Amino acid sequence: MLFVLLSTALAAPEMIPVEVWEQIKTATPAGADFEIPLRDGGTFQMADHRGKKVVLSFWASWCAPCRRELPALSKWTKEHPEVVILAVNVDRASKDAEPFMKSVQFDVPVAFDPDATHLGQYGVTSMPTMFLFDEKGQLAFRKTGFSEEKGFAELDAAIGGAK
Repeated sequence: MLFVLLSTALAAPEMIPVEVWEQIKTATPAGADFEIPLRDGGTFQMADHRGKKVVLSFWASWCAPCRRELPALSKWTKEHPEVVILAVNVDRASKDAEPFMKSVQFDVPVAFDPDATHLGQYGVTSMPTMFLFDEKGQLAFRKTGFSEEKGFAELDAAIGGAK
């Protein structure tokens, strides 16, 4: 078990490009305007969603907790139609994410960040990592990991406080 934990911890920087890993150390997530390609075509632009709460959920095909979070997030989204949701995949190639998306059923828009640009901008070091931005585009909540027991209770609390 110790070997598995050490291997996982040591592998993280190898999965993230070195220059991005350096950027992550000093990243301060903000609702910065950005553009990212969507799986189904087109682009997602943060600026297009000003006035709405936005949740970004970073995930990867090799992330075991993501297999539980994304279907739960899909269900949560249906209960919160006022919140804009985007699942940002960080695999280096979208072809790596496709089998995951076929085996794990979820219904939220997916964007790809294969060069880890947004992963670095938001300081993501572990999957899944979720961000909530308020209507002004300011960071209101950040959560790394997923607990089936807690679900999205913390996100719900943050949404109640995000204005």
